[in-house]
Amino acid sequence: MLGMPEMPRSPAPEPPWLSAPRRRGVPRPRLSREAVVTAALRVLEADGGEALTMRRVADEIGVSASSLYGYVANKEELVQLVLDRIFEDIAVPPTSSWQETLKELGRAMLAMYRRHPGVAALTLGRVAVTPSMLAMGERILAELRAAGLPDQVAAFAGDLGGLYVGAIAYEQDVTPLAGQEKDFLAQFTAWMKSLPADRFPNTVALADTLVSGNAHDRFEWGLDVLVRGLATYLEVPPDPRAGWPRRG
Repeated sequence: MLGMPEMPRSPAPEPPWLSAPRRRGVPRPRLSREAVVTAALRVLEADGGEALTMRRVADEIGVSASSLYGYVANKEELVQLVLDRIFEDIAVPPTSSWQETLKELGRAMLAMYRRHPGVAALTLGRVAVTPSMLAMGERILAELRAAGLPDQVAAFAGDLGGLYVGAIAYEQDVTPLAGQEKDFLAQFTAWMKSLPADRFPNTVALADTLVSGNAHDRFEWGLDVLVRGLATYLEVPPDPRAGWPRRG
């Protein structure tokens, strides 16, 4: 109601992976949890995910590796803190539908990864749940449930979308063809067209189509496939015989 003060929101508890700083003695002026996370981001953006080690981060700051453990418990906690930091940048404005909300979120996530090259590698094979992700996750769940999607579909959708965007961003980080894409595609297309048509009739016929579109086009197409797929559950709920998720 207009004129009414906004009710205070209940604070969320700290995530289970977050440790309490355990500094010994007098803190060093150049060290803090924020400074460690900032240094880790610099390492990632300069050298990629494989370069992220406690020793490498310590070298970036100019301290011993052991001194970092007064601020983060281990590398895994540092990774989660890095992800928490960069996900603060994501903001998706109000949209016209849950489908467009999901697409806008995918675009915002990819843009975030492009601003922080190297970070996408950290999301693959890792469960990343940080405080900065909570509000967006809650919004997605609310929109999917309000649209009528089954709860289990809504619960799995975020993980699937995160895997898709993270993999696309990682591919863009590590591509060895930077600056040579046109030459490679021309050679690859010519090779496909030279295949024996009696064995590969569809490949030969669609040679130009198979290599059409740029990275943006293919990313947008993938988003559309995911959203269309989710929408099918509005008409046909999950088949219990499929056995997902398994109970017990």
